[in-house]
Amino acid sequence: MSSADETIAEAAGVAQLLRRFRKRSGLTQEALAERSGLSVEGIRALEGGRRRHPRVQTVEALIDGLRLPENDAGLFRQTARRVDGEPGIPRQLPPPIADFTGRADRLDELLRILREPQAVSPAVVVSAIGGMGGVGKTTLAVHAAQLVADDFPDGQLYLNLRGGTAEPLSAAEALQALLQTLGVPPAGPSIDQQVLAARYRTALAGRRMVLLLDDAANADQVLPLMPGTAGPVVVITSRQELSALPGVHHLHLDVMTEAEALKLFGEVVGHDLVAEQPEASVQVVHRCGLLPLAIRIAGGQLSRLQHEYGAGGLEELAARLADDADRLDMLTTPDVGVRRSIMLSVAALASGDPARDVPVTTYAGARRTAAEAFGCLALFDGDRFPLRAAAKVLELPMEAAENLLEHLVDVHLLENPALHQYRMHDLVRDVGRELATTELDESARADVRRREFDCYLAMLWRYDDLTPPGDAWRPPDGRGWSADAEDVVERSQVIEWLEAELPNVVRLVRGLAAGSAEDQVAAVRMALGMWRVAITLVRFGEAREALTLVVGLPIDKDTKLEWTLVYRTGALCDGLGLYEEGLYWRRLALPVARELADPTSLAATLIDVGYGLGRVGRAAEGLAFAEEALAVIERFEVHIFEVGGLVAVGALAGWLGDLARQRSAFDRAISLMSARSKPVSAVVHRNLIGRSLQESGQYEAALSVLTEALTQARALQAEVIESDSLLELGCTWLALGEQAQAREVLTAGLEIAVRYPADHREGALRHQLGLALTALGLLDEARQEWEQANMLYQRMADPRAKEVRELLDETGDRE
Repeated sequence: MSSADETIAEAAGVAQLLRRFRKRSGLTQEALAERSGLSVEGIRALEGGRRRHPRVQTVEALIDGLRLPENDAGLFRQTARRVDGEPGIPRQLPPPIADFTGRADRLDELLRILREPQAVSPAVVVSAIGGMGGVGKTTLAVHAAQLVADDFPDGQLYLNLRGGTAEPLSAAEALQALLQTLGVPPAGPSIDQQVLAARYRTALAGRRMVLLLDDAANADQVLPLMPGTAGPVVVITSRQELSALPGVHHLHLDVMTEAEALKLFGEVVGHDLVAEQPEASVQVVHRCGLLPLAIRIAGGQLSRLQHEYGAGGLEELAARLADDADRLDMLTTPDVGVRRSIMLSVAALASGDPARDVPVTTYAGARRTAAEAFGCLALFDGDRFPLRAAAKVLELPMEAAENLLEHLVDVHLLENPALHQYRMHDLVRDVGRELATTELDESARADVRRREFDCYLAMLWRYDDLTPPGDAWRPPDGRGWSADAEDVVERSQVIEWLEAELPNVVRLVRGLAAGSAEDQVAAVRMALGMWRVAITLVRFGEAREALTLVVGLPIDKDTKLEWTLVYRTGALCDGLGLYEEGLYWRRLALPVARELADPTSLAATLIDVGYGLGRVGRAAEGLAFAEEALAVIERFEVHIFEVGGLVAVGALAGWLGDLARQRSAFDRAISLMSARSKPVSAVVHRNLIGRSLQESGQYEAALSVLTEALTQARALQAEVIESDSLLELGCTWLALGEQAQAREVLTAGLEIAVRYPADHREGALRHQLGLALTALGLLDEARQEWEQANMLYQRMADPRAKEVRELLDETGDRE
């Protein structure tokens, strides 16, 4: 395999490699489909970049159909099975552009800036790509970023700032989205934009990353998103001239040259056709204003015209584009021309004319339905929407909905960036919404949005159906909430879908929370449905955001619902390490729990308030709550929380120096675990006991408890909890002066923690590992661990960052 081939495979992926091999073989997509036994639609999806990792059987069928020699076959297999990214490293760039062409000068200029940032500026390197809508700014930016991705080992971030919409992202919203991607937990329900920007710059410090900010509204929107130190490079696309941004390298993207436009048109309709009919091809690209989006859309209409006019289809396309003087004017106007082209595609779909070799009755009807559905689909907010939600909105079976969406993809009214995921270009969506406004009354548009909400609500509560014993809060009349998702029978399918859709869930909750009283009730149901998903995924940020949006809504709530909202908000804050905020919500939950008169809720709240007070240095105050919890447990026989109550009392006693009471509470807790605790809870409680004993100087007892916890965690295959056991064991070995043992267990814990970055355990493990390495005389390695721990702590605004910086300062003097 040549180095050139490897470079092509890295940059292009399956899409361009398949296209290259097919054209070299002289085969059309139809001919390759026949020779390989695959569908034309499947080959189009692969060449369009919509399916990046085909099945092994598909790969082998294509190799046979293309008659590839062994070297090329090996290259194709390698590319098809490549999995992008590494655990914990963001790889957010959209897929490579399959038909990227032209723009050589601009691409070379952008690549030079990205590959040699220090030659451009010793500070942060920012390149702003400007130009009108549809000119290809995002295409160029994504293509360049993909080509240099390997030069930036810390990953790539992509954020659509939605500057071309009526409601662009605010700088604060953009900062929150980027911080969440970087693994930084939220800092509170309300936070100043300057604080967000400072945390964001800290999180980026020292990282070599590409940050692509797509469709910026103006300089004010993106200025707070600029990194504070060299390392990251930023590429911005915008319809506006961002002249107010200091130190920015501006790169204006105009319409294509004729040669570039013809080459792009050939990629869409076939280069042989362009060569055979050059005059008509030139007319088409010029009547499209040499605008890439318009060229792609016009090219997408050609198959329909070829069916009706045969070889004269291209001439007919040129004639139709020139038929109306207004149409020509529109096509050559920067913004409205794209809109006119989009309307041509909608009209083409609505005509129902079939492609060749497809039954008229099926194909024509499907195309008309796709045209009619266009306005409904344009009502989706967010960057993308899933097939399942589209099917529910359109009230179609999944297969029929997918076929309909593929018709829209074919004429470039939709994009298909990933399997069962779709998105609209902002300008296309604008046109679709105009159609929706004229074709659907307000009530009908509200029904569309209600069906979207019902789809997400059903999937959230379907997960509850498939996860016995079910959420205790869910009322009897809530069993019907999941009815629309009863076709999904595998728990793994539901959680995989929901994990990808969490940003859309939060978006829906936010919109509903700002609506009518009925909408606000719906928002509460959706937010509560995120609880079990968050626990399963150990991903608390989105659920916390949703609950903070609804917890104070002025709707009628019974006491049980009020307690559930407030208590769970606190629990999610604790999961993100926001202990002060978590304690705030738990304390709000306590009077509600007393009013509820439910011993189970009261015991849980008392335990958490007591332990939470101890964790923030108020153990004497916390002990009274933990003791009250034990009294409630004994009086009402709430045995499920007895172990937790004893652990809280023991930990608080330990913080207060009452070691006898500490050991007594812990011994009782351990003796009850087999009868009263779930297996995972027992391991968590052993870890807490081990930490308390270690902090109290009872190292041998701590080792015994933690070793048993580690054994049980491994038996349960609970890796995240296993890493907690290893951390506490490492701290205990360090306290005993056994640095070699400490290094061994801390290294094992770190190997787990890096696989689960959202859990924020990595910083503490690197911190303690650095101490062990220092004691072993490995100062350089220790400093490397502390450098990374410092960065991780700062991202979370963790006060332990100060301790690590002091260690770095002290050891720096010894070098």
